[in-house]
Amino acid sequence: MIVFIVGPDPSLVRDAARRHAGKADPDGQSTSEMDGNIASMSDVIGAISSVGFFSAGRVVIVNDFVSKTNKTAGRGKNAPDWSALFGAVPEPSTLILVEPSMASVPVGIRKALPPDAIVVEGDPPRGPSLVKWIRARAGNLDSDISDADARFLAEWLYPQSWMQRSNNPAFDRPPSLALIGSELDKLATAADPGAITRRHIELLVHQGDNDRIFGFIDAVIGGNLAVATTELDRLIEAGEDPHRMLAQLGQTVELTAILASAERREPAAVGKEIGLANPARMNAIARSLRGSSPGGANRALRVMTTADRMMKTGRLRDPIDVIQYVMTSLAPNSKRS
Repeated sequence: MIVFIVGPDPSLVRDAARRHAGKADPDGQSTSEMDGNIASMSDVIGAISSVGFFSAGRVVIVNDFVSKTNKTAGRGKNAPDWSALFGAVPEPSTLILVEPSMASVPVGIRKALPPDAIVVEGDPPRGPSLVKWIRARAGNLDSDISDADARFLAEWLYPQSWMQRSNNPAFDRPPSLALIGSELDKLATAADPGAITRRHIELLVHQGDNDRIFGFIDAVIGGNLAVATTELDRLIEAGEDPHRMLAQLGQTVELTAILASAERREPAAVGKEIGLANPARMNAIARSLRGSSPGGANRALRVMTTADRMMKTGRLRDPIDVIQYVMTSLAPNSKRS
């Protein structure tokens, strides 16, 4: 049996790996774990093809092997032989490939997987499902939180992505169940013996510098390079996650394009119609559009699409480099867009 587990949520990936390993080897006596960053293809084949005592099957868990191999291996004759690996798994054994950094199984590997392989996606719940998860987690801690306050916590931590995925996966920032769970641990202790409330969340949960991030993004889209550069430096100095900044920038560009195509409709009404958790955010986007040149929204979308393509082809790798490319491309005197 082959089990391929992908992210993006690390806690769901870990839970799935433990669950499938426990199902195949309840006492854990025939289970081994390998670091895919240092293991070779022959190492993994050797581990999974050997059988235990009395011909009993084995369970081999390999972490980050596929993502590492795909980055380092060549193409053509030098491409990894996934069929050889999958064909080496004896019938009573279980190979579990754990890839939290991957959101899906690569097409080439999916084609090589045998028909009975199990693919598990560690995609965190969003929207009402996430609210339900938060309430259940609070209940497991002998605490309680209302639907409204659970929704507030989700939006407080993930204002632009808790409700739904971004249309562009490269700019998505999925909710982390591990982070939300750790915050609930803290909140349940503080609220005991009562329920977790919005007031507890505002006092105890770090929201991040969302206002400053939004100010930075508005400056980028408005083509104000001087302000955007200053705000970017401040965000980096404050320890803001560059991946988070890039994700929110990409999401805002998408919203800008939607708003530009809505003609003269009320911005907040447009935000509500597309299901934004904070529809009023569209008002700030509308203000940034008023400060940009005609066609600014389409220009931003073209630049962001080019940046996304450059990321996928490896021309840009560091998120800060991507952000700076977008900033300079949207400056009024730039000729790149």
